[in-house]
Amino acid sequence: MVEIIIRQFNDLLIMNIFQVIDSYQYEMESRYQEKSMLTNLFTEHKFLGWLGLFIVFFSIFAIFVFQFLEWESNDNNKS
Repeated sequence: MVEIIIRQFNDLLIMNIFQVIDSYQYEMESRYQEKSMLTNLFTEHKFLGWLGLFIVFFSIFAIFVFQFLEWESNDNNKS
């Protein structure tokens, strides 16, 4: 009989602890707001964000084009 009472008390205690943790986690999630510099770049400073994106894209594109041209010139010199 005592074992059953102790087991029920432990189960109730564990359930209460989980409820407290769950409510605390819910409060933390509801107050959380992400502050990302990359997201702000596209929402608050749209021109700079898109300009930076295009610069990165065209820089990578130019590297590929010039590398391809270099390979082609090397192949033509060997022939």
